Amino acid sequence: MRLWPTTKTVSSNTGPFLLKKEHLPHTQKPPENKEVQEAREDAGKPLRCYQCLAVITTEKQAISVNGSHLHTFFNPAGIVFELRCFRKAPGCLVQGSPTSEFSWFSGHTWQYSLCNTCLTHLGWFFQSSSGSFHGLINNHLN
Repeated sequence: MRLWPTTKTVSSNTGPFLLKKEHLPHTQKPPENKEVQEAREDAGKPLRCYQCLAVITTEKQAISVNGSHLHTFFNPAGIVFELRCFRKAPGCLVQGSPTSEFSWFSGHTWQYSLCNTCLTHLGWFFQSSSGSFHGLINNHLN
């Protein structure tokens, strides 16, 4: 079952939908994993969840996808997102079944990327046969 963030009918535009916190089942805070600890020790500037300030990734993990690190898209509900691309985001929990529906990156499926600490929606995890990356919402990172 897919939960959509809006009840508006949208007839055009494409892009992943926004996952709202109230759509998630209540879960306990997961323990910090080894990758999160390594990200904390990374020499790059840490990038944190705007909600709880947990470390999500570092500037050192920034990558270029389709020729750019920064992308601007809007989803079928008309919500505009400015995404930054990262090789790894160990502070993210990837949630949901992979889907290619309304994918912003051709040939990629997407899943939600949530803060591993507070479960705030931070962006999306994109995957293809050639690799994967996190597209994180710019203003959801501090």
